[in-house]
Amino acid sequence: MGFFYISDDGTVDSGQQGNDVVVLVAGGEIDYSASPQLSERLSERIDGGITRVVLDLSTVTFIDSTAIGALVSAATRLRELGGGTLAVVCPEENRRVVRIFEIAGVDSVIAMHGSREDAIAELATVT
Repeated sequence: MGFFYISDDGTVDSGQQGNDVVVLVAGGEIDYSASPQLSERLSERIDGGITRVVLDLSTVTFIDSTAIGALVSAATRLRELGGGTLAVVCPEENRRVVRIFEIAGVDSVIAMHGSREDAIAELATVT
């Protein structure tokens, strides 16, 4: 079991009532022991009515298939509950983690972005 953290980094006003973008930041190793915490934090936001989530993985050093599964599950749930969206931030410099997303082939379910600004900008325009 490695070091893992997840925290809220605020809410961005999208200009549309009730459709703000929530930003979460995760770091360290997201493996089978950390995935339940990740899933729980995402579920808390979704259960609270949030439909637009940016998850910044810029400081993640490792991610495994259980974490990818938790993200796909959250993204699917957001879509099913009214067209919500999950966007993941993982800059190209974090090539190891980006590569795992590429291998998993989840780019059709989870929007990947190189910067938090790009992710927020895209989600702020989603209606």
